[in-house]
Amino acid sequence: MEEAVRVLAEYARLVNEALEKYIPRRIDEAWLNRVLGAPEYAYEVESLNKGVFEPFWDLADRGGKRWRPALMLMIYEALGGDPREIAPLAVIPEAIHNGTLAVDDVEDGSEFRRGRPCIHRIYGEDIAINMGNTMYYLPLLVLNEVAIPDEKKLKILEEYVRMMIRLSLGQAMDIAWHRGIVKEVNESQYLQMTLFKTGALAGFAAKMAAIIADAPEERARMIQRFAELIAVAFQIQDDILNLVGDEAKYGKEIGGDITEGKRTLMVIHALRNLPADEAERLRWILDMRTGDKRLIMEAIDLMKKAGSIDYARKVSEELAMEALEALRRGLPKSESRRKLEVLAEFLIRREF
Repeated sequence: MEEAVRVLAEYARLVNEALEKYIPRRIDEAWLNRVLGAPEYAYEVESLNKGVFEPFWDLADRGGKRWRPALMLMIYEALGGDPREIAPLAVIPEAIHNGTLAVDDVEDGSEFRRGRPCIHRIYGEDIAINMGNTMYYLPLLVLNEVAIPDEKKLKILEEYVRMMIRLSLGQAMDIAWHRGIVKEVNESQYLQMTLFKTGALAGFAAKMAAIIADAPEERARMIQRFAELIAVAFQIQDDILNLVGDEAKYGKEIGGDITEGKRTLMVIHALRNLPADEAERLRWILDMRTGDKRLIMEAIDLMKKAGSIDYARKVSEELAMEALEALRRGLPKSESRRKLEVLAEFLIRREF
């Protein structure tokens, strides 16, 4: 675990440096002129600082593991490149990720993110949504800052569009399920939703590294699969921590997924394996979208009784093993590959 933290910190430093350089904490007219050209009428800068850059940095400064962009840099290194060469591109997955967090928290009605009130609770839903949407596009300007051929930039943009569609469709499924629009969901459907919602961005980060490194198609496919499956395993672990984690370390309210009525893997497993009356009781609590701590603990106890938390851990570990097999098929044995294996182990066994 300590080695993984050290490895992640090494690459996260490059990510943080790129964020500071390419997403200003405050912009001015000179920045707007450089990025967008001279205004036809007049720019008003303060609203942009207050409405986009301040809330973005409020969220980004709270931490986060930076593991998606770190994964991109590590994969590029494992493919023979110098991660510093493509460090500016680390801004793309990290900024998009933070944008999705701000928007997801609005859609889920969440209260806390990384130990503090969610962005929409501080700045308002309108600012949180618009900031999040801005971060879906703004970081792509970094492509102009990296000396790579135009055909590679085009491939990255094509992958970006595909990723954003998958991410949005995954979120649509998640919302429909916890709102009760769709009543019955099975495990395979849950895994596909998570592959879209969480796996797509990690896979995109890996694919960017493969594109720039000129990795052969089959190797690129294996590397992307590794990243996507690790992300799904990571999400399952995150769902487990939402029920049984240490709230001080976790940074979000324990049981928040129950308040949101989310159909996690544990919920799906419990509804299938509990006696009918207890399954109906769990479904009733979830559909209430309650913040009552007593009812939340009752729901958690029902999932424990069904063995659903242990089952989710088992699935997460199986996915991680499948991911590592893809990694080993995609990359020869090396120190760089070993560091990727260490990171993968950390992501699915972490306690925060």
